[in-house]
Amino acid sequence: MQLDDLKIFLIIIDVLIVAFIIYRVYLLLRRTRAIQLLIGFGLILLLDLLAERLSFETLSWLIKSVSSYLVFGIIVLLQPELRRMVIEIGNMRLFRWLQPPRSVPLTEICEAVKIMAQERIGSIIVILRDIRAQSIIDSAVKLDSLISRELLLTVFHKDTALHDGAVVIEANRIVAASCYLPLSSARILKKTYGARHRAAMGISEETDAIVIVTSEETGKIALLVNGEMKTPVKHMELQPTIARLLKAEEKEITAILRGERT
Repeated sequence: MQLDDLKIFLIIIDVLIVAFIIYRVYLLLRRTRAIQLLIGFGLILLLDLLAERLSFETLSWLIKSVSSYLVFGIIVLLQPELRRMVIEIGNMRLFRWLQPPRSVPLTEICEAVKIMAQERIGSIIVILRDIRAQSIIDSAVKLDSLISRELLLTVFHKDTALHDGAVVIEANRIVAASCYLPLSSARILKKTYGARHRAAMGISEETDAIVIVTSEETGKIALLVNGEMKTPVKHMELQPTIARLLKAEEKEITAILRGERT
């Protein structure tokens, strides 16, 4: 009897682990283009089952012939999301004691953002967390400089060669400037938002970065994380909000952007 109880307990644990993995994958992919890819793959599997049940031999043969290539293609296309999922598992509170804290000079960044908003200088500042977005950095102008408000203001000044694009920050250094980001097609962005906000949304969907945008047209500050945007953000709220986001888990991000306590 005890052996049967142990077996039932292990089955329950097994099911809970699988359910947790599926839930985390869903949270990770629900706002990205990857979810459409997975839905299409699921429909192909469903079609394969129907073909077997209805004895559609030609259709079943065709699906089985291309299925191995589909699996390989999905793995290649979902590389950023898979890396992000593994990193998020490593960032669970259970393992955080293994990682040294990362210091970001938020005062310098936020003071530069305040000035750019007041003077209506358009800018995108990407603060990396765990996903590095190496391909974007490799195609940009590498700086590897200590962060200062003066340097940020100089980079985004309209008369400089680097002002068109984003700045990428990692820990206490500006890694690259003039970075061109993937444009988002998210419906939450109104038609009034231009390429700058769509680029900021795009990088926030594909990585776990914290993105700050100042609008050249309105002077408003926007904050984007995990495919969600808060705008306008008051300057006095910017630094404490980013500080909380740097330490937050994914499930806490929405509440932080809404100004709720977590």
